[in-house]
Amino acid sequence: MTILTGIDDVSLTKLLAGDPPVASVYFNLRATAQSDAFLRWRTIVAGLTEQGAPLATVETLAERVLAAVPGPGVLAAFARGAEVTSTVVLPGAEVPDLSRYGVLPYLRPLLAWEQEHPGRVLAVLDRTGADLSVYAAGSAERVDTAVTGPDDEIERNAPGGWSQGRYQHRAEDSWEHNAAAVADVLARLLQRCGARILLLAGDVRALQYLQDHLPKWIHADVAVRRISGGRSADGSAARLDEQVTAQTHRIVAEQLEELLAEFAAHAGTGGAAVEGPDETLAALAAGRVRVLLLPTGQAQQIRAWFGSGPADVALEPDPLHRAGGQAYEAFLEDVAIRAGLLTGAQIRLVPNGPQAFTIAALCRFVP
Repeated sequence: MTILTGIDDVSLTKLLAGDPPVASVYFNLRATAQSDAFLRWRTIVAGLTEQGAPLATVETLAERVLAAVPGPGVLAAFARGAEVTSTVVLPGAEVPDLSRYGVLPYLRPLLAWEQEHPGRVLAVLDRTGADLSVYAAGSAERVDTAVTGPDDEIERNAPGGWSQGRYQHRAEDSWEHNAAAVADVLARLLQRCGARILLLAGDVRALQYLQDHLPKWIHADVAVRRISGGRSADGSAARLDEQVTAQTHRIVAEQLEELLAEFAAHAGTGGAAVEGPDETLAALAAGRVRVLLLPTGQAQQIRAWFGSGPADVALEPDPLHRAGGQAYEAFLEDVAIRAGLLTGAQIRLVPNGPQAFTIAALCRFVP
């Protein structure tokens, strides 16, 4: 069994490995009493049984899920046959208890969690170095480390007189050297964890030096934002956490707005953006989809088909049968998510709003 501590596209893709059928369960671990958990689990059992899940699947899920109560959030568990293949806890998630049994895992709640918890790095600087916090994609947990710069001459209150300017210049050089060391570590961290959000706090002068030494690719590819707070032990840690959460949500919303604006600008202009089940599945089948856009709604009701290959998708089974492969029926949304993940597309869930499309995509190239 795989116990996932974070959710990213790689781990989501692994959930698609294996033969159908698969059971998907989301269960709130924050029960007020064990009896409450058992009562709610009986509803899950009834749902799985009604959908055709065998007793062995239900029993193995019950053993794993109920053993996790009480817990910090929602437990997502996936089982094939008598084996629980993957579990992940989503701290603080607001997902109702639900169960699915079918040919594909139900991934929308995990995608929503990943979307709201992208990889991000927090750096809190002073003139000696920085405290760094790395949040992996799809995780609410952080890994903390500290960077101490190479120079220790950081005070400007040296003796006055003719030598005052020399002392000040030496201190400024030390601050800049330390900020450059932090910038180097940050660049390596961002590359290693794939984070595209960098939040900065701390000493204003140190932050200015840091910005000067960050590589150009960070300024071009990473959302860099400043928040308030410092390294001193003054109780600001909780405020920093709140700001990290708020700023991350703001950046996620801004990035989604940019994608929707890009879609609106290219829709109907020759293939750079497609919408509707037919065109979107055709783009997925051709491996053209860069970003799959999924509002909440009809894509969870329309049926579609998929085969064994990553891009084997169609609204009817005949094209897949003619290609000589198997064809499985599932909801359009689940079929599209599978193809998107297996062909390297980003998946973006779109909140209910003025969007008129059932399903849509931004494409890598025009056919």
